[in-house]
Amino acid sequence: MGCFRQILPLAAILPFCGLSCQRSPLDDGLPAKLDCSSCHGNKDNAAPPLALNGSTSTSDNGVGAHQSHMTGGSISAPVACTECHPVPTLMNGDAHPDPLARGTVTQFLGPLAQTGGATPTWNRTKETCTNTYCHGATLPGTFKPAAPLWTKVDGSQIKCNSCHGVLPADLGGSHPLHTAYTCDTCHTRVTSADLTIIHRDLHVDGEVDVSMAVGTWDPVTRTCADTDTANGCHGSNPW
Repeated sequence: MGCFRQILPLAAILPFCGLSCQRSPLDDGLPAKLDCSSCHGNKDNAAPPLALNGSTSTSDNGVGAHQSHMTGGSISAPVACTECHPVPTLMNGDAHPDPLARGTVTQFLGPLAQTGGATPTWNRTKETCTNTYCHGATLPGTFKPAAPLWTKVDGSQIKCNSCHGVLPADLGGSHPLHTAYTCDTCHTRVTSADLTIIHRDLHVDGEVDVSMAVGTWDPVTRTCADTDTANGCHGSNPW
């Protein structure tokens, strides 16, 4: 989040503005120094809205799901700017995205988006990102999540079945052998029985959190032990 309130000299910003900003250091009333949110974002953070074109609508490419990622939500912690963009230290440096969008702005530089060997790509024309860990690209099983639409911010793309599917086989591994149990049986720190995420910091965080009310999980051997055999659970079978 290093770009927030990064103080930048006005002289360094003006060469990028051109006629589109209509700014002058003499008579526009702006302070002598600006920060990231002077051009995009708001008083809370530097992510749109506002977009560079002044838009506040999530249906605009420049706004889209920025705030949903920046602030997190019901299913995940906030996503850093650096997961999708280079974050410059100077406006006139080569690392700053072209404000006229003549180059590639979204580059998926962060480790979270690439977890599990994911190779994310952004399609500006279709307004979709594909092959991101964050949206289920590396999950096992037969289900293949659809590429999320950047400008669709109605909650329909963050449902459980958006990434995990609906059938036991969709989940992969030994999940099909555990249909008698709800998800919270083995992921008790993450979700409730009704599939409400109860600890968003443990979901979409680059790790698989296996936690049981009764029993332990060894991520190295991929086995569980000391499970509730009285209620039908097995011993230390490998996953």
